[in-house]
Amino acid sequence: MNALRLTLENLYHADVLKRLVAGATTGDADAFMGAAAKLTWSGGWADALRALVPLGTVPDTIRTAFERVWEHSVSQEFGLRRTLACDLLGQDQLLADGLRLLLPQPVRAPLTLYRLQSLKDYRAGQIGAWWDGDRSSALWLWLNTSAACDDGKIVLLQTEAPAEAIVAGEPDELGVVVDPRRLGSVRAVGVLQEPERIAA
Repeated sequence: MNALRLTLENLYHADVLKRLVAGATTGDADAFMGAAAKLTWSGGWADALRALVPLGTVPDTIRTAFERVWEHSVSQEFGLRRTLACDLLGQDQLLADGLRLLLPQPVRAPLTLYRLQSLKDYRAGQIGAWWDGDRSSALWLWLNTSAACDDGKIVLLQTEAPAEAIVAGEPDELGVVVDPRRLGSVRAVGVLQEPERIAA
C-alpha cells in the first residue's frame, strides 16, 4: 500500500470516528448510526470503542438506537454482534466497557453461564466476555466468537455471574456478554473431546 493511500485511509477513519463521537456526545442518533455504518475497516469497532469509552456516558437516544440495531443483529450472519465479536477478538474488557456504555443496563438477576475456552487461556487467567445460559449452546457460541484454539485443548467453563457482571443479553438468548473483571469463581466443568460432545 502506498503512503498516499494509507494517509487517505487514516484521514477517512479519523473523520468517521470524529462524526461518531460527535453524534454520541450530542445525542444525534442518526449521525451516530450513520457513522457507525461506516466502521467497515478491520478493527473499526475497536477503534470506535476506544474513542467512545472515555466519554463515560452517552444520551439515552444513542443507547436506544444502538440497542435496536444490536437486538436486530442477533439473527444476521454478518450483523453488528458478529462484527463486534470479530473486531474485538481478545479485547474482552474493551468490549464489556463499550457495551456497558452503549446499551441500556436494566436491573438483572445473577445467572449461571457457560463458556468454552482454550485450556491454555483458562490456565493463564484469560477469561472471555461471551458466555451462554445454555450449556449445549456454548460450543456454537465459542466457534462464532473465539479465535482458533492453537493447543487443541478446550474446556467448558461455568460461572455464577453476579448481576453487575452482566453487560448484555439474557439467558434465553444466544450469547450473554459479561465483564470478565467482575466475575467471581469460574470453574472448569468439562473437556471438549469431539466437536459435538463435551465430557464432564
